[in-house]
Amino acid sequence: MRIQTKQLDRELKNKLLPVYLVSGDEPLLVQEALDSIRAACKLSGCDERKILDVDRKFNWASLSEEANSLSLFAERTLTELRLGKSKPGNPGAKALQSYCQQLPEDKILLISAAKMTTATLKSKWCSAIDKIGGIIQVWPITLNEMPQWIAQRASKMGLQIERDAIALLSDRLEGNLLAAQQELEKLKLLNDGSPINTETVLASVSDSAKYDIFNLTDACLSGDSKLVAKIVSSLKVEGLEPTYALWALSKEVRTVLALTHAFQKALPPQAIFKQFGIFQKRQTTLTQAAKRHKTTNLKILLDKCKQTDDLIKGVEKGLNPWDLLLDIALGLAGSPVLRSVI
Repeated sequence: MRIQTKQLDRELKNKLLPVYLVSGDEPLLVQEALDSIRAACKLSGCDERKILDVDRKFNWASLSEEANSLSLFAERTLTELRLGKSKPGNPGAKALQSYCQQLPEDKILLISAAKMTTATLKSKWCSAIDKIGGIIQVWPITLNEMPQWIAQRASKMGLQIERDAIALLSDRLEGNLLAAQQELEKLKLLNDGSPINTETVLASVSDSAKYDIFNLTDACLSGDSKLVAKIVSSLKVEGLEPTYALWALSKEVRTVLALTHAFQKALPPQAIFKQFGIFQKRQTTLTQAAKRHKTTNLKILLDKCKQTDDLIKGVEKGLNPWDLLLDIALGLAGSPVLRSVI
């Protein structure tokens, strides 16, 4: 059966299924779904937990061996099969179908995987799970849903956040739910019970080295190249994941490019601000950045973002991703933009 994430806790209270498949590419929501299933299994008597990590050398016979093994320490066992971005292939598909056809009475199988295609979800092994177990597809939060998501999370945590503060968090942390959750947890620790306003959020964000990435994007949009170079160097030394820096910079490049196109066509920028969920206090800075850029330069910066992504993933080699990230940041700040050769 297909289970929506918002229905998962209720379904777990009603009945535990023998197999669960959690699929998605939003780390926080996937982790929370997995944690909910683990907790429910624990309450049902699964005091033992086995983990099978699937890689290229994984032997699918081990799944059958685990299903038929006896536990000396617990009445029931939770077996976690971590597919990640791997695909089961023919051996895995057959092993999973066989498992579903001969379910062990003392086991619950929890499969976690990256986002799956429609074709994969229609495969025989997924269909076998669908018949006897639960498939939970985790969908990312959209731009329009982000403020409501933050408001609901804050309410559950007992926080009172003003609407403008929620809008600011949505703008600063759009696309990164894990960072949003961490920021809410920090606000809870610092909060004295009074309503949280934009000043509180700004102070909290700037007080954390983890969020210096937003200081970087602010410096880029303001055209402060010296500060940009200083922040990039600091983030690199502090060990920030380059993926996080790329996410923030590419987001700003796309926004500025959209605004530049709008200005070229003599269109009002309000539609772009609404589309990208731009917080009012940032609209002036973004407008100024768009007016000093040419679309050709911004497209080159987007090419650099793609090159950086390839470097991070190991698709391309030859440069440190941080070298290209510095080029992107300086280019966004207004320095001359040159095409990179990898």
